[in-house]
Amino acid sequence: MSSEILSQLDKLGAVRQFDAFPKTSASYQVRSGKGGFATIAVIVLCFLLVINDLNEFLWGEQEYEFSVDAEPHADLQLNVDLTVAMPCHFLSVDVRDAVGDRVRLSKELSMDGTIFDTRVASQTSYSSPTDVSRVVKYGRKSRGWFSHSRAKFAPTRKPVPNGPACRIYGSFETKKVTANLHITTLGHGYMSFEHTDHKLMNLSHFMNEFSFGPYYPDITQPLDGSVEVTDQPFPVYQYFLTVVPTTYVDAGGRKISTNQYAAHDYVKTVRHGEAVPGIFFKYEFDPLHLTLRERTTSLPHLLVRLAGVIGGVWCSAAFALRVLDRFAPAPLKPHAGEKPAPAIPTSSPALSRGNSGGWLGGGGRGAGWGGGGDGVGWR
Repeated sequence: MSSEILSQLDKLGAVRQFDAFPKTSASYQVRSGKGGFATIAVIVLCFLLVINDLNEFLWGEQEYEFSVDAEPHADLQLNVDLTVAMPCHFLSVDVRDAVGDRVRLSKELSMDGTIFDTRVASQTSYSSPTDVSRVVKYGRKSRGWFSHSRAKFAPTRKPVPNGPACRIYGSFETKKVTANLHITTLGHGYMSFEHTDHKLMNLSHFMNEFSFGPYYPDITQPLDGSVEVTDQPFPVYQYFLTVVPTTYVDAGGRKISTNQYAAHDYVKTVRHGEAVPGIFFKYEFDPLHLTLRERTTSLPHLLVRLAGVIGGVWCSAAFALRVLDRFAPAPLKPHAGEKPAPAIPTSSPALSRGNSGGWLGGGGRGAGWGGGGDGVGWR
């Protein structure tokens, strides 16, 4: 039915004048090896661009937005979970900030006796979210059904009362100012009536969690899973952290507010009385706030982009080939040396020759016009 309609439209001469897609006869089309390679290159380019658009449609794209931190004076939660290769009785945990306040955390944090086994740290699974959707997913998973519920620390795997190692874990509120978290031994830091025997001092440690803000155990931070082992009694471990408040917003509008930080460390061994041995975390806050948004495209938008990309690349390639054919040197022309096959003319029905070579119906052997006999004459 559709072919009949098209054939009827072809018979309309007025409509044919408006044809914006003229056809070229196959006898005037030229195919070459260079043109074939150019076609393959265009197809590969279109395929790569289509894959890029599909990747953005399926997984989205991250956008970064920086702004000034609107809550520079608010308190902040700090989450700690690490194991030190010393009995809990000889360890002291304190925080001293830039204001001059000192907070003793040995009673606020939980301290469980255990054994120092680095295999526990290596067996702990640490996720590495690489995009906003996974961060939001892990954050909501940590909080359960209700976003305001508070995640809890996992129990100690190998509890040993008064064991040779100590697991220090918990959360506490701290001011949003530059501060220093100290883990030192009794008698080798702050004033104490007890002095730790040097033979018992071993500040080897591994960290399961060190984060700022709400506790999301499924979101990995830079120090999570780090291990430090030493056989010296007076090591100094220093960690320098720069904290940036961060908000993650996925494509569905769900958000997670937390903090991320950059960390680098410094380790040295000192002599007795030269410096204070211990584990020190010095952290400071940037006055900026980072927002990471996940942007995805809709299905209609994807289809429009694919049509524009494929059509644009194809038309641009065709135009470039025409320019090369006209202006480029002969070796660079896609169809250099190629000529279309000549068209075969059709005979006019008004002209027909007989067997004798006469014109217009001559059937005899004579050369006369219209003659059918042997003579040469006019009829």
